[in-house]
Amino acid sequence: MNYNIIKLKILDSTQDEAKRKAFKVDEGTVVWAEKQTMGRGKPGNKWYSPSGGLYFSLILKPTKPVKDILFITKLVADVVVDLLSKYNITAEIKLPNDVFVANMKICGILTEKTKEGLIIGVGINLNILSFPEGFLATSVTLLTGKEIDPEIFLNQFLELFDLAYCH
Repeated sequence: MNYNIIKLKILDSTQDEAKRKAFKVDEGTVVWAEKQTMGRGKPGNKWYSPSGGLYFSLILKPTKPVKDILFITKLVADVVVDLLSKYNITAEIKLPNDVFVANMKICGILTEKTKEGLIIGVGINLNILSFPEGFLATSVTLLTGKEIDPEIFLNQFLELFDLAYCH
């Protein structure tokens, strides 16, 4: 799949922006923000989205109707787990839409159906060094001791996703 990445500094929500754009862009469009002011997860849940995380929404326009969005959410979670393993991080999926490392959240996934197709929102705690009190979360940088280039990480994700989704 050809990916068209639209990178923005700050957005309310990549998911909402992807919904606004979905009818006029091709499948494989990715809306990426360095920071979100109103990131969200499952209905009613906010997603802490400061600078340093990787926040993006991928627009898919499957040719066949998608009956089970949990399947695609799990596929994305599997890709995140595989990618984290390349950074020597052992992660596990907490159904329906989270990835955890040692009982701490590192990634959340939000898949929504629209009349144009599917919008898959992904929030990964990449280079975040601290979290608000009460958040049981971690980041790739906290686990590896290294700052991670978000563009490289996103491209690695898309490469692995392409293998899983298109083949």
